[in-house]
Amino acid sequence: MKRRLARAAPYALLLAIAAGLYVKAAHIEYTGPEGRIGPDFWPRAILTLLAAVCVYELAKSLLVAGAQSAGGMLQNLMDAAAGTDAEPRPQPSSTRLALGIGATLGYVLLVDVLGFFVSTAAFLFAFILVGGYRRAGVAAVCALAGSLAMVVVFMKVVYISLPLGAGPFRAVSIGLLALLGVR
Repeated sequence: MKRRLARAAPYALLLAIAAGLYVKAAHIEYTGPEGRIGPDFWPRAILTLLAAVCVYELAKSLLVAGAQSAGGMLQNLMDAAAGTDAEPRPQPSSTRLALGIGATLGYVLLVDVLGFFVSTAAFLFAFILVGGYRRAGVAAVCALAGSLAMVVVFMKVVYISLPLGAGPFRAVSIGLLALLGVR
């Protein structure tokens, strides 16, 4: 029973924090245009999802005898995938860490110039390759799809303005937004 309680403790703490933050978020007042989600919605939605995950993990930790933590399940999946993959699993290295930090800093510095879509696609592409994936074509498709998905979520669901970029990158951003029907 001690082991189950130890597994459940972080989720109980996180659930209590989520509940406290939800009470604070409930006091956000916003009156906006009809039919649009306001900034008061997202904190409560995220905290509700966090609480649901915590309740699930608490129940699993307390009721299931051999329940693994999320890290254990993910690690098992990674180990299984590494066993069936012909490519060797990349080892941690300070060079990769430095390249990842460099890619992140480059993203932050260039997002206003390149625009959100182009800079995010470039960042995702670089980060996938830095992470050890060697199929550049697949990485490019994933980077473009991921960047496009983020543009759709931020512009059409959350209603956040994104940097359009400068020069030809601005034209790419405006063209993409026109294709998506965003004004």
